Amino acid sequence: MTKGSAFAHRTIRAAVLLAFVIFIVQTCRSDALIYYVAPRMELWVKSLAVGMYVLAMHQLYLAVRDVRSKKKHAAINCTCSSHSQDHWNPSVMMMYGALIIPLILAYSFPNAVLGSQMALKKGLNLSPSGILVNSHSGDAGANIIPNNKLQLDTGPAFPFNEYTKPYAKWAMDMYNQPLIMINEDIYIESLMSLDLYQEQFIGKQVQISGFVYRLDNMNKNQFAIGRFAMRCCVADSVPLAIMVETDTPERWSNDMYVVALGTIAKRNIDGKDVVSIVAKTIETQKAPPNPYVYGNSYFGN
Repeated sequence: MTKGSAFAHRTIRAAVLLAFVIFIVQTCRSDALIYYVAPRMELWVKSLAVGMYVLAMHQLYLAVRDVRSKKKHAAINCTCSSHSQDHWNPSVMMMYGALIIPLILAYSFPNAVLGSQMALKKGLNLSPSGILVNSHSGDAGANIIPNNKLQLDTGPAFPFNEYTKPYAKWAMDMYNQPLIMINEDIYIESLMSLDLYQEQFIGKQVQISGFVYRLDNMNKNQFAIGRFAMRCCVADSVPLAIMVETDTPERWSNDMYVVALGTIAKRNIDGKDVVSIVAKTIETQKAPPNPYVYGNSYFGN
């Protein structure tokens, strides 16, 4: 291997690492990191940037040292296969490509909030309780068959098992509220509870905010209001929504952020019963600073 080849490889590695560092720093300074990762992952990403910077500086140090050195280092003279990462072979080129292509895409596209177009690709989820069911589908159906129930003094019962008990408790708390507010700090759990106990909530008043999105199988007076639920990063985000019925659907176009107030009803979409809101009022609102919602870490504790 020539000294020039080793210098080129180390320079490329340093450049790629520094490009990642610069992208993370710029994203943090513009408060756009929330578009890519959940808040609990931000510290890890920032720590990763520090580690990448250290590695980049080390690669630059090795590159400069080799250029300034008058003696050939033993590793430079070595032609054995153990240093194949410093040769221009297909596997090395593929490794560089796997790093450089995402960088090009990251710098090419502006920071943007996921909306109706991505919901179209991922599929809008009007039955969020299916996530809970599917996650425990191999456990002898224990997630489906209720083993016990919570009973209000004056009102409906909320059957539950070991998986749905927290949702039954939260559903009972929501039922006791004169107006059910779907707040973003417990957005996912609230929609799950409403979906699990659809019959119990029919006729209750509810308020929810989110972006507007339509499915092809919806009626003209129907659209969905929802948010993207993120677990760790944007790649695992899922659009969760509730269907809304209104007499003026033409006023609300896709991707508008709105807040809807209305009465809970039940409708059928593609053979599935879904929670719906018969809207009394719908108003536009500014997009929230953080467009995504996350699982509540205190839920069920």
